[in-house]
Amino acid sequence: MNKKKPVVKVSQLKGVKLYNFLLRELGELNNKLPNQQKLSVSSKRAIISKDIYPKYKATGKILLTDIRRDLNKIVKALPPKEICNPLYLSEAYLSFVEYYEIDNHIKTVLPDCLDIKIDANGYGKTKIFNTRNYSYYGNGVKKIIEKIREDAKNRPSGENPYFSGIVKLKPRKKNNGDPDNYYVEYILYIQNEPVTNDEQIDFELPKKEKKKVEEIKDYLADKFKTLQKEKRKRVRKAIQSKPKKPGEQKKEINNAIRVAINSLKSLLKKGVITKAEFEKQKASLNAYKKIKPKK
Repeated sequence: MNKKKPVVKVSQLKGVKLYNFLLRELGELNNKLPNQQKLSVSSKRAIISKDIYPKYKATGKILLTDIRRDLNKIVKALPPKEICNPLYLSEAYLSFVEYYEIDNHIKTVLPDCLDIKIDANGYGKTKIFNTRNYSYYGNGVKKIIEKIREDAKNRPSGENPYFSGIVKLKPRKKNNGDPDNYYVEYILYIQNEPVTNDEQIDFELPKKEKKKVEEIKDYLADKFKTLQKEKRKRVRKAIQSKPKKPGEQKKEINNAIRVAINSLKSLLKKGVITKAEFEKQKASLNAYKKIKPKK
């Protein structure tokens, strides 16, 4: 005999009880999705915290039908399941990631279902892991970045190492198009030279799949723009912070602007932004050089 679910008076839910209810509702929808589209725990919490909970927290009337309608809209807007297949990802969206930005890149740009690996050779390497369970500390990425950072201090300005993602075949797997057989390996480049083998696997997708590739390309383009906004915020934050020593903050601001402009150049090369958009944002960033920091 099936037990009926207890009746929840949604209109009476407040605070933590409302938050947890929304999270459970999204969890039930998530469980019905194909495995490739399932959201990670952190992604579910981010959706509820940012898009759903604030809306219903502020309203005096809460209806279950409204909640489920909003959650269904979010689920329907999720990227196609092919986003989890490394073969569908354009190399342009995986390349030229400043070494110190790899954590943000994994969290912001990549989907929650991709098998990846970080390989910096002498600085360290990770095992293949899935982004759904990614941890900057737990997966060993932090240790690698700190070693690179220490070495980068002795390099001339503008010669920062960077990562580029290369699609590779997993050990003992066949090159037959099965998405589970591939992963993206982020290889470190120093002075534009890879520190390890950067040969990409060769596999030609069927012509009928080209449409899916374009859908994924659009999805990743939006992700890149989100990451770019975060970089501009960091520039503003650097400007507004109090200088520790005379001239020290000016150097910090100029460096932040240079990094942001280099990222814009990367987006321009990838076709994410137009030449006009590049020039407009570049001018906006350079204008910060004339602003005096707040004391």
